Amino acid sequence: MGNPTDRPPSDEPAFGPRTTTVPRRRVLILMGAGALAAGGGLGVLLEACAGPPIPVELDFDPATLAPDTPTEVPFTFTVGGGTVQGSTWLVRQPGGDIVAFDPRCTHALCVYSWSAADGQFKCHCHDGAFAIDGSVLHGPPPRPLDRFPLKLVGDVIEVDVPSGFATPRESL
Repeated sequence: MGNPTDRPPSDEPAFGPRTTTVPRRRVLILMGAGALAAGGGLGVLLEACAGPPIPVELDFDPATLAPDTPTEVPFTFTVGGGTVQGSTWLVRQPGGDIVAFDPRCTHALCVYSWSAADGQFKCHCHDGAFAIDGSVLHGPPPRPLDRFPLKLVGDVIEVDVPSGFATPRESL
């Protein structure tokens, strides 16, 4: 057959969703771009699939935690022969329950801090802010702060850290 422009006219459309093949590489690129555009959903999905959580005992006396006063508690754990440093923000709710927030902003995994003057958690990477309950107040974070599952046995606090946890990025 000669030049493709020498084809006789056809009633078939130039592109047909059932007849035109799309290369596998293009499909995978489009799927990946779609997942990333959906607010970093791919990273959350991959972290969830990383493996079972790692229980970490905190060196902190829960009796000293005042209601509605976030307290950052550092921790260190070993995984795969390496040491990971992190922290959690503990908040005693008015009813007495304790919540442990992941120290990474849900937008870009940057570290955030508590601003007592403003009564909110602030991430300076992209000017995100969260209420004391972890809900988004403003900025680009796509969802509330993530929480670590927490167990309180006597005076020992244990949090379950995702096995894919990494030390948060420093804010700008």
